[in-house]
Amino acid sequence: MTPAPWLAFTLHIIQSREGKTMMRTIVLSRGLAMGFSVLASATAMTTAFATQTQPAGDTTPINSSVPLAKSVAIQASDQATLMSANAPVRVNVVLKMHNQSELKQIAEQVRTRARSPLTDNDLAARYLPSHVDAMRVYNFLHANGFNQIYLSKDNMIVTAWGTAANVQSAFKTQLYSLRRDKQAGVANADPVSIPAALSDVIGAVHGLRSFQERGVSGAKVAATTQGNVTWKGKGAPGTQSTTGVVACRECVHAPTDFPALYGASQLAPANAQVVAVIGVGDQRNTNYLYQTWASNYGYGFIPLDVSYPTGYTPGDYEAQTEAVLDVDAVATMSGGLQKIAFYSAPSTNLDDELAAVTAAINDNRSTISLSYAATCDSDIGQDLRNSWDQELWAAVAKGITVFAITQDRGGYPGCSNNQSATGFPGSSPYVVSVGASTLYNTADSYSTYDHETLWPWSESGPAATEPRPYYQDGVANIAGSRRSTPDFVMDGDPNSGLWIVTGGYNSSGTYQTTWAVYGGTSLAAPLLAGTYARLLQSGIPPYFWQQTFYDIGAGQVNHTSGDCLTCYNLLTGGSNGAYSVTPGQFNRASGWGSWNAGALATGMQFQR
Repeated sequence: MTPAPWLAFTLHIIQSREGKTMMRTIVLSRGLAMGFSVLASATAMTTAFATQTQPAGDTTPINSSVPLAKSVAIQASDQATLMSANAPVRVNVVLKMHNQSELKQIAEQVRTRARSPLTDNDLAARYLPSHVDAMRVYNFLHANGFNQIYLSKDNMIVTAWGTAANVQSAFKTQLYSLRRDKQAGVANADPVSIPAALSDVIGAVHGLRSFQERGVSGAKVAATTQGNVTWKGKGAPGTQSTTGVVACRECVHAPTDFPALYGASQLAPANAQVVAVIGVGDQRNTNYLYQTWASNYGYGFIPLDVSYPTGYTPGDYEAQTEAVLDVDAVATMSGGLQKIAFYSAPSTNLDDELAAVTAAINDNRSTISLSYAATCDSDIGQDLRNSWDQELWAAVAKGITVFAITQDRGGYPGCSNNQSATGFPGSSPYVVSVGASTLYNTADSYSTYDHETLWPWSESGPAATEPRPYYQDGVANIAGSRRSTPDFVMDGDPNSGLWIVTGGYNSSGTYQTTWAVYGGTSLAAPLLAGTYARLLQSGIPPYFWQQTFYDIGAGQVNHTSGDCLTCYNLLTGGSNGAYSVTPGQFNRASGWGSWNAGALATGMQFQR
């Protein structure tokens, strides 16, 4: 049984103010998660209450405020209701990073191998906010009624649980419960303001516009499966036979097939590596479902370390299947790991996802898999983009690689501008952006690669606001002036997807399990992350490798002597409605295609 996400305790502080002595009781939350902390010493707590104490030398009136974000304009077709005062709300306050341009430049140098990655001490010394600054924000939130407060290890994010009344008190805005077309969530009715005394510290307040900034799982269940699907191996389901003439070419696969299909079986298992998986909600059953799946296929069990960096709601199993798909796919391709570090966010809101990713970055996980994304990156506010970017700069500067999905709604996913679009944060130039393909095996083996086409529901295309990064300059004639996504694809068509074990409670409260087939970009990203772990195990240093990825692709397409000519499986066709695959080259629909892992490991060693 997983313990409750927080335990309350009290701290009594004697504080002298205007010649009077007061007794103040502070209720703190003791976090159980890695990467975030809610513990503070009595000395730190008495330094200042942000809404009560004015910094020395600051002539700004204590109660003055500055606007931080505009209100959400209600449209005629919206369904909007003001939230009640006691409605639960969670905010993620992102602090300002120092010397941002310099850190961004260092991140570029690390990913081009021009310098070594930064250490945690390097980051803290020049770029990260101080613990004192984080405590100023903590104290401000607590003074306004928020009572379950977490500080990220790098002091970049302060997460607080409270109510709409607490938001009104702290940020001077009422909140709507808003539904607009397919979007639903919270929207701020008034401009968001912060105290002027904290304007040097706070960069953004997230969680007040979740209707437009909510991530969606990229997992898709198979509606039908082609071919004769039966059971094989210790009662686990899989394709009909591993020898002779197979039942299908676009086949549902057992996990034992995938490493061979993508050339990863040529590499040693990633036994010394740790892969971080980002999930959502209560994960008390994930270990059981994963062990059931692994034991049925005869896999050795990889330790699964689950943490809740900013708390969770017990009984929130909505994202359980996504969690199992991610863990199973990482295990499938890695062949073995030191452990899988699972960071579970309290919701799919992209600011909550950012807090979970931040915890993984703070714990120096070299490989991170993220299977949640907003469908339309064009709908994401610039403040949230900036918050993701600065945290991802730190990741890249530390040599950490994030694999993020593009999403699963095809070329025209119904964005507010009615344009083709890709998902966010998969559109960031600081992640490896992953789309999905349809995988075909040969006519005589389920585990022998034949070819791939684009899965029609895989999103792709130029990012809404991100300029083309330098590593795409070699394909500028195809990518255009903006960041092109995806960089790569892996199998994501549910009809060529992966068998997993899912579970849930029936009406009588009994927990039941079942076998099911899943795909989507949520299969593709962890497949790639697990493969990358094998590359690291083979001796590839854990850098952010985009430039090398693109150099290898250019060498393969141009048949440059000495470069790897079989590193990537360039797709043979397919379309998502907005973009079509041009066989044999980089393209907006599928990037460089998928990985032939054994050849790629050799190619990356050559690039060094």
